Amino acid sequence: MMNLIMKLLTWDDPKIAPIPVRASLVVLTMAIGAIIECHLSFGLSIVRSLAALSVVLGVFATGIRHWKDIASEQDLQRVGNEIDKMGSSTKLSIVDIAAVITFAHLSFTMAYLISAAIVLMGKYHPGQMKLPVWLALVLVWMIYFPSAPILSYVSAKTGRCLCSRWRIRIQRDTEKFGVRGILDLISFCIVVVARALAIPNLLL
Repeated sequence: MMNLIMKLLTWDDPKIAPIPVRASLVVLTMAIGAIIECHLSFGLSIVRSLAALSVVLGVFATGIRHWKDIASEQDLQRVGNEIDKMGSSTKLSIVDIAAVITFAHLSFTMAYLISAAIVLMGKYHPGQMKLPVWLALVLVWMIYFPSAPILSYVSAKTGRCLCSRWRIRIQRDTEKFGVRGILDLISFCIVVVARALAIPNLLL
C-alpha cells in the first residue's frame, strides 16, 4: 500500500494534478482517517474529535491559500486540466465507484465487529450497556453501516457537479485567474466548515 501511495505522489505527469496537490490530499485523508480511528477505537470524545478535524481542515485551507499564491502557471494549468477532466461528466468514474464499494465493504466489516462486541457486552456485562442491545444494533446497521458509502457517493457526485460548473468558468478565463478564484472559494468553504466544527469545543 505504501509503495502504491509513493508511486502516486512521485508520478509527475503534466496531465494530472501537481505533486503538492496530490500529497496534501493524501495527508488530509490519512489525518481524517486517524482521527476517526482514534474516536472509534480509543473512545476519543466527539467534541475533541470535531476539534481535531477543525484543526486539520484549517491547516489544509491555509495550505491551499499559500500554494495558490506561489504556484506556477503550469501548475495552475494542471489543476485546471484536472477540473476539466472531472467536470466533463457528472457520472461517477470507475475509481469513484470502486471507492464507494470499498467503503461499503469496510463499513460492513466494522459494523459486524461492533455488533459482535455489543452482543458480547450485553451478554456478559449488561450493566455497562448505555442502550438496549437491540437499539444499539439498529443504530449500527441503520446509521453507522450506510454512512461511509453514502458520504463517499455524495462527495464524489458533488465534486463532479462542482467541477462541471468550474470547468465552464476556467474555459472562459484564458489567464488562469479562474483557477486561483476556485482555489480561494474551496479554501473559504473549508474554513467555514472548520470553524463550525470548532463551535462545540468552544461552548462545552
